[in-house]
Amino acid sequence: MSKRFVMLMCAVAVSGVALAGQETKPAAKAPAKPVETKTEPTAVKAAPEQALPLNIKIEVNITDQTGTGPAARKVVSMIVGDRQNTSIRSSASVPVKNPTMPGQPPIPGFNYRNVTINVDARPAILYKEPSKVLVTFGLEYFPRPSGGAEEMEPGMASINERLGLILESGKPVIVSQAADPTSDRKITVEVTATILK
Repeated sequence: MSKRFVMLMCAVAVSGVALAGQETKPAAKAPAKPVETKTEPTAVKAAPEQALPLNIKIEVNITDQTGTGPAARKVVSMIVGDRQNTSIRSSASVPVKNPTMPGQPPIPGFNYRNVTINVDARPAILYKEPSKVLVTFGLEYFPRPSGGAEEMEPGMASINERLGLILESGKPVIVSQAADPTSDRKITVEVTATILK
């Protein structure tokens, strides 16, 4: 009996050693996939171009002509630094006779009409072509009656324009020619930008 007991104890001890040697290893985990993060492309902002230490003379010539009559000429001139805004406002009130209706007696007295020349400009010298100037240009022109007439005109022509121009320094360019929709009047605008050194 004791012999069997001893053998049983030996068998238990051997199986315990065998089981201890067979430790269960955890299954190897697959490497985790990197999490893809979506990033918005960031806009690359170009550094603003620095203004050059130069002045630009801008000259605006307005030619106002009706038919074959003599042309009225107006000149607006200004000097402005590179990449700077400039404005000129010129206005006046002129008297015009009250209109006369057919078959009616003339109405005595005058009305007043505003006449204006307003010019806005912002020149910028081009870095890659320093002999050229980019000009943002605006003009409002409300002239007096053609030929200096005192009577009120039908239509009372005017011009209002906004332009972006690339001009050669010192070279005049006709930038617009506008026809009066009520007559044969024509208004021509010429702009010159000259870099002063």
